[in-house]
Amino acid sequence: MSKVSNNKVDPNKLTKARGNNNKINLLTKLLISYLLVLLFPVMIIVLYYYPYSAEVVKEKEMDWNAHITEQFMTSMDTFTRYVYNLPFELVQNREFRLYQAEESDYQRVLIANEMKKYNATDAFIYNTLLYVRSNGYLFSKSGSAYSMEDMGKPGVGFYYESWPHQELSATLNTLDSLMVRPVEGVLIPGHNRVRMLTFLQPLPVGGTSSPGVVMIMVREDTILRMMRSVSEAYKGDFFIFDAQGQPLVASNEALVQSSEDLPQLISRMGKDSGPTSSSISGSSSGIHRINGVSYLVSYSVSDKNGWKYVSLLPVSESLQGLRAIQLNTILLVGCILLLEVIVIYVSIRKNYHPIKRLVEFAAGLFEPQQRGPMNEIEAIRYTLSGLSAVNSRLDEEVKETLPIMRDNMLLELVNGHFLTGEHMQREAVKVGVSLDGVCLTVAVISCDSETEETNLVLLYCKNQESQLPEGVQGYFFKSNYHHEIVFVCSHGEDFSVQAYLARLQEELQVQSGWKTIIGIGEPGETPAEEAHSEETHSKQTHANTCTYILDPNSAHVSYLQALRTVEQLRLRHTSPILSFAEIETSPSGTVSYFAELLQSLELAILKNEATLVESLIERIVCYLSSDGLPPHMLRSVYLNTASVIFNGLQRFRHDDQSLLRLTDAAFQPRYTLEQMTGILQESGAKLCEMIRETLPKGRAASREEILAVIEDKGMDPNCSLQLMAEHFGMSVSNFSHHFKKEMGQNFKEYIDRLRIQRSIGLLRESEETLEGIAAQVGFTNPSSFIRSFKKIVGTTPGQYRNTHRS
Repeated sequence: MSKVSNNKVDPNKLTKARGNNNKINLLTKLLISYLLVLLFPVMIIVLYYYPYSAEVVKEKEMDWNAHITEQFMTSMDTFTRYVYNLPFELVQNREFRLYQAEESDYQRVLIANEMKKYNATDAFIYNTLLYVRSNGYLFSKSGSAYSMEDMGKPGVGFYYESWPHQELSATLNTLDSLMVRPVEGVLIPGHNRVRMLTFLQPLPVGGTSSPGVVMIMVREDTILRMMRSVSEAYKGDFFIFDAQGQPLVASNEALVQSSEDLPQLISRMGKDSGPTSSSISGSSSGIHRINGVSYLVSYSVSDKNGWKYVSLLPVSESLQGLRAIQLNTILLVGCILLLEVIVIYVSIRKNYHPIKRLVEFAAGLFEPQQRGPMNEIEAIRYTLSGLSAVNSRLDEEVKETLPIMRDNMLLELVNGHFLTGEHMQREAVKVGVSLDGVCLTVAVISCDSETEETNLVLLYCKNQESQLPEGVQGYFFKSNYHHEIVFVCSHGEDFSVQAYLARLQEELQVQSGWKTIIGIGEPGETPAEEAHSEETHSKQTHANTCTYILDPNSAHVSYLQALRTVEQLRLRHTSPILSFAEIETSPSGTVSYFAELLQSLELAILKNEATLVESLIERIVCYLSSDGLPPHMLRSVYLNTASVIFNGLQRFRHDDQSLLRLTDAAFQPRYTLEQMTGILQESGAKLCEMIRETLPKGRAASREEILAVIEDKGMDPNCSLQLMAEHFGMSVSNFSHHFKKEMGQNFKEYIDRLRIQRSIGLLRESEETLEGIAAQVGFTNPSSFIRSFKKIVGTTPGQYRNTHRS
């Protein structure tokens, strides 16, 4: 016997062991599920990011490289436009008389002085020389004149190291079309060596018997600075080739001279980029090898002169940081995974005990009929299923409560949820509602009381349903709004719903002191039609009766009319009871006027103009209070205006909980006209206060202070309206208005006249060049100085100096 008892299994121990197994299984399942969720983004990184990241970077770099090349080409086209237009301007100048030029000092002085007018060019051109074939002299834009022999003497004229003097002379005397020489070394007067890109154009361009040649020189370092100014972060090299493929300018000249790969590549790309190219100006890009090194190559052809612009960026430069980023990403993801595993495991262990207690409670609440082994998740699922079943049974019992179902059916009727009269009749029969009168009228009773008192009014009205006259069916029920009761009445044409409700209203006032207002919609007619269903037809054959089938839409329209009538009574306080037919139709008002006011209010809020916001809100409040606005439009105007104001408040304090509560309260349905205008005025005042708090506080700027700053900084090229506004802590528009008010003219007119007055003294008393005078008086370039001088004085600075030289 003792041996048998030792082999028995303790049921408690078995249950405990099974619970431990379930616990381990649950922890394991949760840990695996979390790990799978974490491994999903890691798999995306490993399978997608790493294989394609290099290609994505290359594609982005190629797009950026092509964009930089296009930018540089556009800049060069802009600056060379003057180079190509200059010969035409010289031909149009009648002062030169190139065909009549003689070998005389007077004629040379005349041409030299006239060339000074063309000194007002931008910083792109280093020098412009006009070669006159009849006298063999070259005239510089600085006013200097050089003979052809001077051009062959280093240090005297412009001596080209790689262009023999005889060839230079022959070219100038026989040139009949545009010629561009690549960058080469030039000894300028004073023995300084400068690398120049030279443009040569005959006068006139394309004509015969040309009287001269325009020789325009551009420094190589000017073009290279322009290359780098396109993007300071760009590390590649730029190259310019002419239409025949001859290199003109190169930021890395050694690469062009050391290999034939680059010229051959340019030749191939020139053939590939044709009319079918999708890019503008025949641009293209790709990865090519030059001298054994892979480059990102961008190629663009100018549609102005046919020049080819090429940029080269080593592939290693664009991808050098990618590998380090990938390695760092792997380490970071690994650390995140390790940390997440620890956090998840600790969280699951900590949260398991509440789960266990929930499972024990569920097992005690719902004991399975055939209980088998269940883990925690299965036990909770079984319990939730039981709760759902019990809840469904309770819902069915509640819905079967007749009074609640009746009220729900009638509420659906007035809200227009029934599509056909037959459907409405079937539902009405289920809840004991009879609506078979000739007419159907809907009224709304609004209680000026708390919710509890509204319920008492509803109870009193329900008790009156049984006292309605014979042939009249009426039902009271709660509206969607807390303070409103709906009355649906089916009656004959001789029954006055208004008279009945007036007596009921008087009883409520006399017996209990409850004040109400009642709006009545127009009665909808119910056309008599024979019922066509087989069942009703068989029953009515012997009785020879007729059934009235209600049109649900007529009940919905009557309800909407009643709501509008109640709104009329609430806002206008005309009488305690009113029918929709008694409402006097007034003009709808100028809706467009309100739309303009509302649009102006939105713009004023966006522009932070507090004074204008106050004025517009006050005008809208006056518009609301006017008698010409129909009551049914009052709430629409109020809601639209309140929405604009509260949207403006949200811009400044989007996370303010008190502001959110105020917004919710502002859109409640039961407000009088005085309450609506009060909310708009208070919220508008708060918005204007917030706007003024955010605006910077500017300090006063007197006339003396303005003149002192202009005296100190007026001749500085950086002196602008923006600089002056920042100095005085004002916005640009406010300072511009303040300056014109104080000085009598706008800022630009004043500062230009001041600078021109200063330049007049320098023109009379000094021999400084126009470029130097322009810089001294604050003009960024001689062109703008000449335009402003001629606009104010009436003549150019050169003409003024010749006329008024002291």
